[in-house]
This record gives sequence, structure tokens and C-alpha cells, in this order.
Amino acid sequence: MNRRLFFGIGFAVWLLATVVFRLGGQLFFKPEEPLWLALLWCATAAAMIVLARILFRWTKLNRAQRFEAAALIVISGMALDAIVTQDFARFFPNMPAAAAGSFGAWLLLAYASVILAAFLPVERA
Repeated sequence: MNRRLFFGIGFAVWLLATVVFRLGGQLFFKPEEPLWLALLWCATAAAMIVLARILFRWTKLNRAQRFEAAALIVISGMALDAIVTQDFARFFPNMPAAAAGSFGAWLLLAYASVILAAFLPVERA
């Protein structure tokens, strides 16, 4: 298993998401619209599971390797998001302070979804 690949993909996804939310987070995190947030959470969870499953299948990982790959995918983002969420207003000045809790919960859900994907069976082509 190429550990650098999974770590790099995780970092790239974190970086892309951080830049997107730095520039347009106010369009996504609207604390006054709980239905919108629920849809965002569902779409994110599904997207992260699909992404992880595609990666697992593409790299032909066995079950044990999928758990390691999932950890490698999320580790850099989780560590960096601990810093980012601690200083939410500085990193995301475009988002209202009231969105910080929703944003943090969304991050946890995204990371949990990748780990959940490791538990799901991957069909072999």
C-alpha cells in the first residue's frame, strides 16, 4: 500500500476544502437554515464514503489495509482542522461566528464518513 498516496490525497482534500470555505463558506454554512445544513451534511457524508470506496477499490486494498488507508486520509485534516477551528474567525472571516459549531460538526462527520467507508465491503470488479 502506498501510504504517501493516501496521506497526500487526504491533505489535498483538506487544502481544497479549506480554500473553498475560506472563499465561500458563507454560502454553505447558514446556521439559520437547518434544512440546508442537514442536506449539506448528508451530501458530504455520501461524497466522502464514495470517494473513499473508489480509492479503496482503485488501489485494490484488502480489509485491513482499508482501515490504515482511511486513517491516513483523515489524519492530516483532523490535525490541521484542530488549529483552524480553534481560530475560526481568523481563518474564515467570511462566515458568521454562529457557523463555527456547524462547521466543526460538519468536519467530524466528513472524517467519520471516511472511516466508516473502511468498514463497508468493497465489490471487486
